[in-house]
Amino acid sequence: MHLKRNLHDSKEYPCDHCPVTCHVFVYTLRLYSLFLRRLLIELEMDRVTPTFTKKIPNFSRLVVLFLLLRARIFCDAANIFVFAGYGEGSRFMSSASIAVELAKRGHNVTALVSNAYSYRAEDEHYRHISFEIFTHKVSLEVVKERQLRIPKAAYSKKKSWMFDFVTKINTIADEHINDCEAILDDEQLVGRLLDREFDLAIIDQFWPCSMLVAEHVARRHISIMPAAWMNTIGRLNGNPTIPAIVPEVNTGFNQQMTFKQRIKNLSLSFLVSLSYWVANKFTPLMRKHHICSGLYPSDLYQRAQLLISNVDFALEFPIATQPHVITVGGLTTRPSNPLPQDLEEYVQSSGDAGIIVFSLGTYVTYMKEELIAVFANAFAKLPQKVIWQFRGTPPAILDKIPNIKTMEWLPQNDLLGHNKTRAFMYQGGNNGLYEALYHAVPVVVIPLIGDQPDVAARVMTRGMGLSLDIMTITTEKIVDTLNAVIHEKHYKETVKRMSAIFHDRPMRPVEKAAFWIEHVIKHGGEYMRSPIHDLTWYQYYLLDVVAFLLLVLVVVIVFIVYSCKFAFRCCKRVLVGKKAKTD
Repeated sequence: MHLKRNLHDSKEYPCDHCPVTCHVFVYTLRLYSLFLRRLLIELEMDRVTPTFTKKIPNFSRLVVLFLLLRARIFCDAANIFVFAGYGEGSRFMSSASIAVELAKRGHNVTALVSNAYSYRAEDEHYRHISFEIFTHKVSLEVVKERQLRIPKAAYSKKKSWMFDFVTKINTIADEHINDCEAILDDEQLVGRLLDREFDLAIIDQFWPCSMLVAEHVARRHISIMPAAWMNTIGRLNGNPTIPAIVPEVNTGFNQQMTFKQRIKNLSLSFLVSLSYWVANKFTPLMRKHHICSGLYPSDLYQRAQLLISNVDFALEFPIATQPHVITVGGLTTRPSNPLPQDLEEYVQSSGDAGIIVFSLGTYVTYMKEELIAVFANAFAKLPQKVIWQFRGTPPAILDKIPNIKTMEWLPQNDLLGHNKTRAFMYQGGNNGLYEALYHAVPVVVIPLIGDQPDVAARVMTRGMGLSLDIMTITTEKIVDTLNAVIHEKHYKETVKRMSAIFHDRPMRPVEKAAFWIEHVIKHGGEYMRSPIHDLTWYQYYLLDVVAFLLLVLVVVIVFIVYSCKFAFRCCKRVLVGKKAKTD
């Protein structure tokens, strides 16, 4: 049985589709408020006797006042759907931070996550959010085995993880199609989502399935780009890109590219753009569930009302943006909370030397033993104590080094905000970058996968830290690099200056994101729609204009050539005629 409702033709505001009881409730309260206002005026004019005022008990007045204040929230609260991947990693964390902020503002937020990460529903941090769980067609062991491709790619000796990604994009797409089919074929799940009549969906377009589900269950949707800026996602959303100065993802280039780098950047930009056309493999699924009839999955990118990008120009390279692109770098940043007592005691025991926070992120779940030894030997030579996020059972070598403390999970933001923290060594995730910027902590980046080489390029270009290559890393390099960022003053001074710029904002990043989402719920985002969507590819690149100008140029050149030939012939005839007469 097919489940679908006509959600997309409606231009109603959230309050327009509230239950009738809501309108009756508000109307009654308004009448009561008019009565109370009249009563207060009469009291001020001494026209009402004390006996009459006793007819309205103080408790009743307080209840009415409370209900009046809450009436607007009851009716203006929107139903919001969040689908940002399976529910794990930094991409989910960025979207979830927005979801929490919206829930705190009184909206009804529902997040869809995989059954592999269903524990999110029990997380106290997300108590304001409702969760729906989808079940994969394959076992959880297979799902988690897929995730192991990430750490395997991280330690691969291949020069380009992105090249490996592009060449295997069809395999990845097939896996996502199976997962998407599992979601859309689950009639009970889809039925529950449709019953909530979502006013808006927040999705991560990196997962094409999120667009299909959003179009199926919500009136409109916005897209979030949780990692570093990706030219291709921007381009698909109608944002102009300039390959000459804006590096493509996974290149590790800055904006001052050499000729060779610009060739590579342009080539990779073209290759990545082609890879996103694999989204059209979802077409049969769209047709099966009657989603956006007549359109293809690649057309859905441009239907996003907003593109929320998790970047800030205090750190990000300048890029040209359209009005619908909202930059909110630092979605997970916040003031630090006190550490647990045992961890606080360990940090305080570091003395003036302080601590180093070391993490390779949530995606990389294992490390080769020889590499562990390289890091352990390096940390043993430092006066600082090291707090190391280590998944699984730590090897024996780590127990022998007194200045290393391993933890399965780190309160990363709280550690970065501690006054004993001297440096942050990590893999180069976007969230960690902005948390370090927020707390003004110099960083050492060890890029592994995805956009992490690009984060390293920004760190080094801006001067807030250094970078190490995981393939050539040694104990000596680690020691020298950490000593440099800790003891050379310009790194700390630079990151303090950049942090001051970052903090000088009227709103926190997550508040800015929530503001624009509420704006779209109230007014829609069509007025910000990019005109690039109305152009063909040859019009966008002005190829038709270039072709026309070349044609005009050719015609002019041909005309000049033939005119010269004609003039030459005429002159030749005249000269020949004169010579004949002379003879």
